[in-house]
Amino acid sequence: MSQHIGSRKSFGRCFDCERQRTAVIWCKNCDIAFLKGNFHNWTSENSKIDELIKHTQLSAKENMDYLEWIDFDQFDLIENINKRGAFSSIYSAVWMEGPKWNLDEEAEVWTRTGPIKVILKRLDNSQEIDQEFINQASKHFI
Repeated sequence: MSQHIGSRKSFGRCFDCERQRTAVIWCKNCDIAFLKGNFHNWTSENSKIDELIKHTQLSAKENMDYLEWIDFDQFDLIENINKRGAFSSIYSAVWMEGPKWNLDEEAEVWTRTGPIKVILKRLDNSQEIDQEFINQASKHFI
């Protein structure tokens, strides 16, 4: 169970800004500034999807509390599993870097797990995504 601002548990102070951390190795001030500073380094090529990802990052309360854009070249062993969703095709793949799930307690940083099997959903007509799709996706993260 995650601990956030308002809880009684202390997560110590951030080494960079010396403010109180809001979760395990998570400084809302510094970590969100880092994410924001990387906005120019990625795009889904769909402004609505980009805005959804940015919104989850700007409102994150801990390390695993936001969406992340992963470039297609980060995936390997991509296979069509011959299943279709509404307006999409489903694939299995290996995400080579993996998510930031490992806590390096000594360095006090989250590190990537390395290769992990994932499911990819290729959206048909992704440039035509409407606000209803974004609203549905938002319900899972906000």
